[in-house]
Amino acid sequence: MKITRALITTVGAAALVVTSSAAAQAADGFSVTAGGQPSMGTIANLPQTSEVPVDVNNLPAGVGLYAFHCLVPTPGGDPTPTRCDESAGSLIYIPAGGTTQSVSLPITVNAQFQGKNPNPYSGDQGVTDVNCRVDMCAVYTLGAGQASTDRAYVNVFFTTFVEVGPQKADRVSASVRGQVIKGDWRPKVFYSKYSDFAVTLRSGETPSMSSDSCDVTRDGKIRALKKSGTCTVTITSPGNAQFAPAEREVEFRLAK
Repeated sequence: MKITRALITTVGAAALVVTSSAAAQAADGFSVTAGGQPSMGTIANLPQTSEVPVDVNNLPAGVGLYAFHCLVPTPGGDPTPTRCDESAGSLIYIPAGGTTQSVSLPITVNAQFQGKNPNPYSGDQGVTDVNCRVDMCAVYTLGAGQASTDRAYVNVFFTTFVEVGPQKADRVSASVRGQVIKGDWRPKVFYSKYSDFAVTLRSGETPSMSSDSCDVTRDGKIRALKKSGTCTVTITSPGNAQFAPAEREVEFRLAK
């Protein structure tokens, strides 16, 4: 799921210029709370990883809604949040419906994460280690599609986390067809069939994975989506109270 730069800019500006959309929300009965907090409130004393309920009331027909957890940009600079958590469950989407919707969905918030641009095609493809115990982070919601510029759908919920002791470095281990991938070895994966692909984290947490030209399944399989070239699988650890987040890229050669 990619979010356009226009959408991100709209929500970023709302985080830095504290304005209320309550009047617009009241007009159609739309409202959002996260962790029981209203927009511009703070969800406090969260553990390293937590599921926070996002409660959406009276979302109008034809309007979708995004929710995601990001580093709040520094005041005075570019207001566009480009360091957002893309690990499992940290970005949710409510598709537009044919009637008014009231739904509750959990969003996963991590105190530390690998912050990436949700819209890398805008040019910023960097990655930053984000520590929400040091810098300000927030859960954002904003409208999707034609509603993306309507500030009535922009909400910001700041997050704070409990302190933890020193963390160890997490370690990502990956194997294909039972062979551990080490060093600069680039194993083959095939277009014609799936291969066994196993990933474990030293922390015991569940990794998130993304790939450009391979299909990586939840049940531990991988297959090439092209008959030649390469693909890169990015494996991300969310970290926990004992282990810091980590990321590893594994490159494969594609074959028929």
